Amino acid sequence: MTEVLLRTKAGRELALEALSSAIRRELKILKAKLKGFEEEMHKFESKHGLSSKEFYKKFERGELADDEDYFTWWSAIHAHESIKARTETLQELLTQCKQ
Repeated sequence: MTEVLLRTKAGRELALEALSSAIRRELKILKAKLKGFEEEMHKFESKHGLSSKEFYKKFERGELADDEDYFTWWSAIHAHESIKARTETLQELLTQCKQ
């Protein structure tokens, strides 16, 4: 567990509201990005007849050709996972702001 100490001239309530507001805005943006990557991944799944999970395993094992589509799909999966992790962290921080 990581603990973060923040200092501000503002009162506690104002500071927590400002943080909460910023986190909610960022979450809204990230959720839209997640949706976009999910749609992109779904298109690749339909096109190639593979789930993203199965594709990723095969791609990482070198079982697929060096098709540009595959590199784009792989990038979409990585971006999705990165944004998902960031979203989870921000959700946790938002919960902390409400305590």
